[in-house]
Amino acid sequence: MTHESSTETTVPAAEASARLGRAFYAVQSAALLNGVGTRCGQLAVAWWSLSETGSTATFAAFVAAGSGAEIAARGLLGWLGDTYRPERLIAWCYLISSLLVAALASLYLGNRYHPAVLVVGLTGIGICNGIREPLQTTVVRLLVPVGLVETAMRRRSTVLALSSVLGPIVASLLLGFCGTGPTLVINTTAVCCSFALMRMVPAPSDEPRRVQGQPRLLTWYRSTRDGFRAAYRIRCEFQLALLALAVNLGLYPVFAVLVPALTHRAFPQDTWLIGVAEGAFGAGLFVGSTGLVSRLARRSGTRFSSVMTGFALTGTSILSSGVAAAAFTRRPAELAAALTVCFFAGGIGLIMITVNTSTVRVLATPAAMRNRITSTVAFISGLAIPIGNLLGGALAQHLGEDGALITLGLIILGSTCLSLFSRDLRHVLTLPDDSVQDAYSRLYPHAFPKENL
Repeated sequence: MTHESSTETTVPAAEASARLGRAFYAVQSAALLNGVGTRCGQLAVAWWSLSETGSTATFAAFVAAGSGAEIAARGLLGWLGDTYRPERLIAWCYLISSLLVAALASLYLGNRYHPAVLVVGLTGIGICNGIREPLQTTVVRLLVPVGLVETAMRRRSTVLALSSVLGPIVASLLLGFCGTGPTLVINTTAVCCSFALMRMVPAPSDEPRRVQGQPRLLTWYRSTRDGFRAAYRIRCEFQLALLALAVNLGLYPVFAVLVPALTHRAFPQDTWLIGVAEGAFGAGLFVGSTGLVSRLARRSGTRFSSVMTGFALTGTSILSSGVAAAAFTRRPAELAAALTVCFFAGGIGLIMITVNTSTVRVLATPAAMRNRITSTVAFISGLAIPIGNLLGGALAQHLGEDGALITLGLIILGSTCLSLFSRDLRHVLTLPDDSVQDAYSRLYPHAFPKENL
């Protein structure tokens, strides 16, 4: 039996989309507005910081504060989503983020540049993002019927793809035509609209169980400990987290470090290469999320085959981009064409991974632990972001940008080859659709406290 649900095979795509419901689309619309708005704010803060200090290192420190806070929040605050109403938590995160961005906009419009305030603001926004992002995945299970979870995950991937494509475009246009202050104001408005949309989402009927009768510090400690312990004891999830760590280790430095460095060194007058590379990857994400993944999955037969193919495709795309960078050292047009093909394929590969693994995760995990497992996996894989950027820079310094890309691609491919021999991954990712629901409770009962089963 293939992994596609019976609903997916019998219900037309348009009808399935309609059945996802207004609440689901309100959550995704809020995520799109926030994603594009946040990208605008990030670029505006970067422009502001660089114009005030002229120091790339200072701005990098701001980015590190925000990303570090986001990663930490994933691991330490994931229990909130299993304790309180998820739609309210998401709304609160939007509200706090909008207030923080509004404060940054006020500082800029008042011509007051305070690095310490910027760090606090970006850290607070990072914490809100760390709480909110896993919730926007796990809340899907509460908003749509079981048979439409995979469709919902593809729609969510479409939103993420649109955000990744539109964010840089809208941000650069706003910054160029409106300036830093108005861009921050627009960011504030977009996040406020996200908050308003979330206030329209009714409470799901299947709410997470609340932890009561314990001191809050004890609740936080026990809930966080249980989340990490469960993620480790669910062997397939722990292995998927390590695989995602390897992918992030290879993927994040590509666009954050290596492609910009390669362009600056070899083609300083052709900065459009950066946009071509990022745009091709975003296009691959979008195409993969709009149905291509489903068709490829049907041909491969199981989620396991689809996920492993996705990992292999992502690694091969990065390796191939390194080969292309070494081959076209003086021909930007040829390099752009090669990078377009490579990163387009890489975007499709990443969608093949995320749609299938997130579908299994939200269906197989008990409701009382769902957000903690998702947050813990995101925390483990997110550790690769700072490490990967440092690794990418070090590899580029010793091997050149092309050698670094080839090495990072090989890291992903090597991890994929090892995963092919995992019994846990193969067993869980080949389960029939009607056996996925709450599968972790049956397969790994020792992973969960009794009250959460």
